[in-house]
Amino acid sequence: MTTLQISTAHRAARNQASVTLADTGAQASCIRLYDAQGGHLLATRTLAKPCGRIDAQGRIVLLGADTHDLVQATGSVAWAEWCDGAGRAIASGAVTDEAGDGPFKLAGTAGTLIYEGGLVLLGGATLG
Repeated sequence: MTTLQISTAHRAARNQASVTLADTGAQASCIRLYDAQGGHLLATRTLAKPCGRIDAQGRIVLLGADTHDLVQATGSVAWAEWCDGAGRAIASGAVTDEAGDGPFKLAGTAGTLIYEGGLVLLGGATLG
């Protein structure tokens, strides 16, 4: 089976549509961080509006809001949801530290353990 190859321009257009979708709704788009044990919400990172930009490869680079959110509960983050401005999930994926290969990366930590009251620092999220 072969994989469909698309051009950078096609990828950029498709991904810009995702950013536009994420920016719909009254609130800002966000990333919700969950643990692996029952999917408990540990933290939310509010994104800027617009919530992302398209890089030279046509991929989405999510942009955090200027103010930082606080971690709601201590735990190891396993996965995240990217939600639109109405709170609806539009994408999800694994979370790693900056050395890992997950689409969502936490900054300022070795591993994915976060502590209640700490800042939610999203090191990077390049999608698509």
